[in-house]
Amino acid sequence: MSTVEHQAQSHHLPPAVVADQQRKAVLFFILADAVFFACLLFSYFYLRALNVNDGWLPAGAGTASAGLVWVITGLVLVSGVAYRSADLAISNGDKSRFLAGALLGIGLVVVAIAATIYQFKTWPIMMSDGSYASMFIVMSGVQLVHLVILLIVAFGIWNRGVQGKLADGKSNHATVVGYFWYWVVLTSVLSALTTFFVS
Repeated sequence: MSTVEHQAQSHHLPPAVVADQQRKAVLFFILADAVFFACLLFSYFYLRALNVNDGWLPAGAGTASAGLVWVITGLVLVSGVAYRSADLAISNGDKSRFLAGALLGIGLVVVAIAATIYQFKTWPIMMSDGSYASMFIVMSGVQLVHLVILLIVAFGIWNRGVQGKLADGKSNHATVVGYFWYWVVLTSVLSALTTFFVS
């Protein structure tokens, strides 16, 4: 089958089939990310328990502010709640409520990104300050990557809403974006809980 024929055939798939394919693609992406994230959690607790030659938190080494970690997590959590409200709204055909909720979620994600960058600039730790410091920095970096990807995807779905492309029962894209958004919320909460246990 030629590429042109394949493209023509794929454009004529029933909407339910396309929606199912998109849902599975996002879920597989989340699954792959979950495996990587689980490795980070395992490494954190493994190095903390191992603590070879007091390398986890050497004498005189600083720790990151737990308060700022929870502020960032709170922002991400509330952004997820705002988007959930938006997703439910567009499912019921309420475009204006979707746009408002999604925009609020996007704004909170932007603030969370700014707070994470501020955290990077002000924390009293470096990668060379032991296993805790290196793991904390890596996990914070992963969270920042999550937030940047989320911001791009969230702006894209909000823009589709502005253009009216989610109307008339075509809200599947909004729901699929929600899957990733809620995953980012979960990873943020798990990261905060994990790094809360320093010693």
